[in-house]
Parts: sequence; C-alpha cells; structure tokens
Amino acid sequence: MIDSNFTGADKGLFKRAMRHWEKFTCIRFVEKTDEHPNYIIFTQRECGCCSFVGKRGNGPQALSIGKNCDKFGIVVHELGHVVGFWHEHTRPDRDNHVVIIRENIQAGQDYNFNKLTAEEVNSLGLRYDFNSIMHYARATFAMATHLDTIRPRPEPNHAKLPEIGQRIRLSEGDIAQTNLLYKCPKCGRTYQESSAVFSSPSYVNSAPPPGGEKCEWRITATHGEAIVLNITSMDIFKSDGCSTDFLEVRDGYWHKSPSLGRFCGSLRLPKRIVSTGSRMLISYVTSVNQNGHRGFTASYEAVCGGDLTMEQGHLESPNYPDDYGSNKECVWRITVPEGHQVALRFHSFEIEEHDDCVYDYLDIRDGHEENSTLIGVFCGYKIPSDIKSVSNKMRIKFVTDGSVQKAGFSATFLKEYDECSSSDHGCEQECLNQLGGYECRCKIGYELHSDGKRCEDACGGRIDYPNGTINSPSFPDFYPVNKNCIWEIIAPPQYRITLNFTHFDLEGNNQDCEYDSVDIRSKLGVTEMRKHGVFCGQSLPYLITSEGNSLRIEFNSDNSVQKSGFAAVFFTDKDECAIDNGGCQHVCKNTIGSYVCSCSNGFTLHENAHDCKEGGCKHEIIAPVGEIFSPNYPDYYPSRKECVWLFTTTPGHRIKLVFDEFEMEPHQECTYDHIALYDGTTSESGFLGRYCGAKVPHPIVAYNNQMFMVFKSDSSVQRKGFRARHTTVCGGGLKATSRVKHMYSHAKYGDQNYDNKEDCDWIIQVNPGENVHLTFLTFELEDEHDCGYDYVEVFSGYSDSGPSYGKFCGNTIPQEIVSINDALLVRFRTDDTINTKGFSAAYVAIPEETTTENTTSDNNFSYSYSFSRGY
Repeated sequence: MIDSNFTGADKGLFKRAMRHWEKFTCIRFVEKTDEHPNYIIFTQRECGCCSFVGKRGNGPQALSIGKNCDKFGIVVHELGHVVGFWHEHTRPDRDNHVVIIRENIQAGQDYNFNKLTAEEVNSLGLRYDFNSIMHYARATFAMATHLDTIRPRPEPNHAKLPEIGQRIRLSEGDIAQTNLLYKCPKCGRTYQESSAVFSSPSYVNSAPPPGGEKCEWRITATHGEAIVLNITSMDIFKSDGCSTDFLEVRDGYWHKSPSLGRFCGSLRLPKRIVSTGSRMLISYVTSVNQNGHRGFTASYEAVCGGDLTMEQGHLESPNYPDDYGSNKECVWRITVPEGHQVALRFHSFEIEEHDDCVYDYLDIRDGHEENSTLIGVFCGYKIPSDIKSVSNKMRIKFVTDGSVQKAGFSATFLKEYDECSSSDHGCEQECLNQLGGYECRCKIGYELHSDGKRCEDACGGRIDYPNGTINSPSFPDFYPVNKNCIWEIIAPPQYRITLNFTHFDLEGNNQDCEYDSVDIRSKLGVTEMRKHGVFCGQSLPYLITSEGNSLRIEFNSDNSVQKSGFAAVFFTDKDECAIDNGGCQHVCKNTIGSYVCSCSNGFTLHENAHDCKEGGCKHEIIAPVGEIFSPNYPDYYPSRKECVWLFTTTPGHRIKLVFDEFEMEPHQECTYDHIALYDGTTSESGFLGRYCGAKVPHPIVAYNNQMFMVFKSDSSVQRKGFRARHTTVCGGGLKATSRVKHMYSHAKYGDQNYDNKEDCDWIIQVNPGENVHLTFLTFELEDEHDCGYDYVEVFSGYSDSGPSYGKFCGNTIPQEIVSINDALLVRFRTDDTINTKGFSAAYVAIPEETTTENTTSDNNFSYSYSFSRGY
C-alpha cells in the first residue's frame, strides 16, 4: 500500500524501484488485497528514510520515505531492508574489510555502525560486497563532509581502494544473495518488456540434470494490460495427468494463482493463452524422464486495452512509470454494476503537451462506443479532475504517435453512485457527493448530529453587530469533546474587526496544534482567506485585526483532553488606511479610532509623522524568534547601503536563519550586492558564508549563541532583497574555560516551560590536560521511575558510546559531574506530553590533576531490534 499523501510522481518512483528488484530476482511486489494480512506500506515517519528489516508478520509494516529520500537508489536501498538485508558494513566479518572511524561520527548516530553477530546475520557464504546498495558511503553520518566515518581496507591484488556507498542499482552480490535467500529457481527469469521469446534450457544430447529441474518465468505488464502467451513448440515427457513433467501457466504472480493450464506431450500445441490481469507465472518442471525430449519454445506479448467488468481497478499507460511506446492505441471499455456510474481518478499524468491534444492523448467517453458522448480529451502535465460518467459504462482510448514519449498516466476507477441526486440520502441540510460515498454537512450556526444526518444548534454563527463577546462552548467550564464551532463576524465596508482574547486555555503548546485549536482568518472573498494563525496552549494570542470587513474564527476540539477554553471581545472600527493609505508614504496601520504611519525596514518616520527618510541600519536582536528584512523590502533596496544584524540568544543554544525569499544582484563571487554571515559578534569571527543572486540560501546555523550578519549594496543594480526568519536551535558545541559559563534547557528558560519533542545534544569541550566540571543549578523535568519520558543523560566523551553518568529526571538536582577526559555530552530529550520548567547548569574547565574519582552509571542495556535507518 502507498499512503495517499504521496504524489503520483512519488508512486511512480516507488513502482520503478520495486520493478528493479523484480527484474533481477524472483521477488514480486503486489498490491495488497484482502487475502494479505501482512503487508508493507509506503509512508512518512519521523525517522525519514527507514524500514524494518525483513517480515514482521503483524499486519502493516512501515517503509518510511521522508523528505529528501525520494531518490531511486534510496528507495531501492530501503526495499533491501524490507527484503531482509541489514547494512553490508554491519556484517560480522566487516572488520576484515572496512575500518569504522568512530571519532568522526555525528553524535547519536553510532548505532548505525554497530557490528552484528553471526546469529543475527547470515550472509549465505557470499563474499563481502563493497558495491552493495546496502553499503554506507565513506562520509555517511560524518560530523563534516570531508571526514570519513567508514574506510575500506586495501584488497589483495588491487592497487586502489574500492568505492563504497553507490545508490544506482543492485550489485551482482545483492542479486546473488537475494536469489539464495528466497530460493529462486536457477533457471528462468523475470520479463518486464512488452514482448519476448523464450524457451526451456537446451542440453548437449538433450540430457537435463539427473534429478530434473524447475524453471520459472515471471511476466509483468502494467495495469490495464493483458499477457498473450503462444507456445510455439513443445516436446515434454507425457506422464499421467502431466504429473511429473509439465509446463504450467498461472493467471497471476504466484503458485496459488488460478491455473490457465498444465501441458505435456508433443502432439498438440495449446491455443494461445490470455491472462485476465497484468501478471503471468510460467513453471517448467521436469524429472529424469525428460531425457531425450527437447522442451518447449514460447513467445508472449503484452496488449493494452480490453473489456473490464468489475467494481474497481487500476489503469496505467503501457510501460508506466517508464515512457510509453510510440504508435500505441489502447481502448478500455469499463463496465460497473447497473445503477452506478464509473468514477475515474488520476494519480499521475504526463502525456505529450499540445493545445489541441492531436499527438498523444486520452479520449474519454460516456459509454462503450466510439461515438458515445465525449467527456473530454486530455494531454499535458496537469492531472485532470475526477471524472464521472452518467451511465455505468466508460470508454477510455489512449493514443500515441511516433515522436515524443512521456511517463504516461496512472489511474484508478470504481463504481460510483450519486447519493445526493435522490431524496434517500437523509441529510437534513446539505448533501455533498464524494467518490465512493457522500457526507452530510450543516450550515453555519449548526453542527452535525452524531447520527451523521441531522443538524442541531451549535456554537458559532454569523455576527453582524459592531461589538460583543464570543467564547468556547460551556465556558468557563471545560469545553466538550469533538466540537466544531465557526463564527463569522461581518462589519460594514471599509471597517476592520479587532479581536482581543481575555482568557485562553486549550490543549497543546501553540507549536503543534494537532488536537484542540482556534483558527483565525480574514475572509477576503467567497473562497479567498488570509490566515492570521492557529492557536492552542495557555498563552493569550496577540491582538488580531482583520484585513477586510469579515473575520472567521473556527474552534475545534478532539476526543481527549478538555480545558476551560477561551473568551474574547471584538469591536469594529473604521479603517482610515483604506483611503489613500491614510496619507502615509510607506505603511499605514489602523488603530482603534485612529491610525499610525510606519516605515519600511531601513527607514525612519519623518517629523511630520507621514513621510519616511533613510535611517540607521544597525539591529541588535535578542528575541528567540522573529523576522528580518532587507532595507525597503518588499520594494527594491536602496543603493550604497550597509546594514548589520547582531543576533544573541540564550547560552547553550544556537541561532538559525532561514531565508524565505532572496533576490540580490548576482555575481560569481558576490563582489557587488551581498549578505555575509559570521559565527560570532563581528566580521572578524568565523565565516559562515556570502550570498547573492536569486538562489535562496540553505538554512544557516551558528556554532554558538551569537551570529553577525552584514548586508551591502553598491551604486548600480538593485533588487527586491530578502525576507528571513530567525529561530534558535538547541544543542551544539560549548567551550569550557577557567571562567564559569552557563547553559539552559531551552531558549525561553525562566519565561516558559520547555517544548515537547526536544532533541538536544551539547558537547562541552576543554583544552588537553583539562576536565569539564558540570554543576546543575536548577532541575525540574517530568518525573518517571525509569526516566523514560523526559530526561537528561550525561556521557563522557563526544558521543553516547562513552560511559554514562546517569539518566536524570524529576526535581532532584543531579550530582556534580567531572569528566574523565576532555569532553562531556549532555543529552536532553522530551516526549509529546507533559512539559515543565527545565534546567540550568554551570560548567567550567579544571586542571586534570584536581579531578576527583567519578563512578559511571551501570544502567547500560543492550537492545536487539529490527529497525534500520537507511541512506
């Protein structure tokens, strides 16, 4: 199965990777049906690119293809884990072939390089495979791209070191080991071509192996194609009922698929054999009796089109997801049960583009005949909207010429009934038809009853009076579960609505409002909305003023935690900025009963309170989050301008800068207009990069809690400039000196509790001959007996492979810790539930000779699990 959130292009990529495995092995990947209780599902998990190793056997088994994992070689690699393979460099004999350089591995990633035991891994006697698609590259999980984490040892009789970490194709070793693991027949193969000729093995003197043999040919076409097999010659020993020596054809992918015939003898050739679907399995089994018999020859062709009488199914262009062939014509006639319509939904669509679709195209008609009512002719790259016939029949014709070929299309069809067309749907107010079903909906001010049909009075509604209050259901008592309330406040034209919350208490933390939330938007038209924000947690939302004369507030609660909810007052006010921008040269901001003018970044307000003049361009930023802009953004920045920004955040945290828009004068070396970033407080600090042109820079993260940025423009070309967001990132490198320094669990320590799902590693270093002395000053984390939820753990050294000083949680301040070498790793993890105040700590470098003896925690457990991180 493939999650619905993947695009058609993603699904095509997954199919291409599965076909690659099928082509060289006897493995087959088939779509899940009800007969398959255990199956893999392509999905997205927090681990990014990862998969369980081998079959788990308890229902769905996740294969995660996360962001930046959508590459052919990576998907083939992850499928290798599904098939049953660990990483090649974790084999028990790996130390004979590679060296693991642990000091270069990123903190927290050591486990990817752990060697497995002979009980865990059986390589089936095959030699170590440097070229395996399951092997890591030299710099995988390195702290820097120029460092190696894994290095091949010299091979005998080879002058240079072998390459490792290819993500292009299965190696010969991958193929050989798979065929051994799955006991694939040694003779036969997988065919994915549109046609081929094949035959049984031929032997000198027609003498097969003494014990006979078994061959298997697996033919795979694309959805919507059938396979036509012609047996052109046959000389197979004739046993009673073809029991010992035979040629058997099955209508599907495996030995339990329906039989299309079992054949032996030589007197009469079978008629042509046609599959009902896109797969066919051909088995050739012989015994010692076959000695002196020639075997068989055969050919097949995959033909597109045909009559499809079923409630649902798949359709794909020939050879999908690879390019379709030239001069093709496929006609499918689909029939669903009487009283229903045919619904067609495209998942991927890429057909040669033409304004009139005269070259390659899809012709879709309401009926089976060539002159049936035309629904549409489609080509190009835009996925067509869902299509429905009026009758229970649909004709789909796919035509290609002899020129350009593209990837084609992938679609599903199913029977559809417009339940809303009759009065039987039972919806009290509104019925919305959907493919495969329908749903009832209610007008604003009403909500759907638990029976899914009736509508009842609800919170929310339309408000057209100038001021008033709104609050969550049952306020000030806890709001009910599974509530959906929508308010629309309407003001006269050229008026604005201001919303001020006086109480706010919802489940969540205002960063991940996936449970209960308040969603606020300005309604600018029938379908156009301008989002102000989605809010949850306990912090009062900021004062919100609509951008038009309509404000929409939507409250949602789930079926779990309830809180006291919210209360807010609203009032309307005439927008003086609506006419001639209020006389302001740059920005006019409406206020209650009046308005104020302000200026773009890099300008200051004139004494007349309306005009703007160029002003200073030095910014010192201490807020943990916010936005910055180039001078005069979004208009062109001025010439001969120099601006600086100094970012400072909480010690133990780092500045992160993410550019959302970027457009400056281009130059190969950014000599003219540019920005430059430094890891510190001045331009003499460590250099982080210089940027210009139109390519948005990658996110930039400082090494410590300060970052310095310079913007310069010359006297010639001006552009739009930039818009960027600055945030903080926990963790990083800290240098301990003889002066006491401090670190904190989170950037807003003392003002707010730490966030859920924190994942922070700090490495505190000292000079050679010194040790780190760490003292926790305050400590308040979620308490649990084994510290399995939120915790701090301290390790000696640069990674978690060093001795642990213990895992800490609750309110008890941990003991003072002195490192046994020149570094400590402080790890802070939180889950997605309770969050509290956090911790603060002090660290200092002390001479090695003053180190007192420390004991390390003995709570080191060894886990055996079948979950592999793959790259």
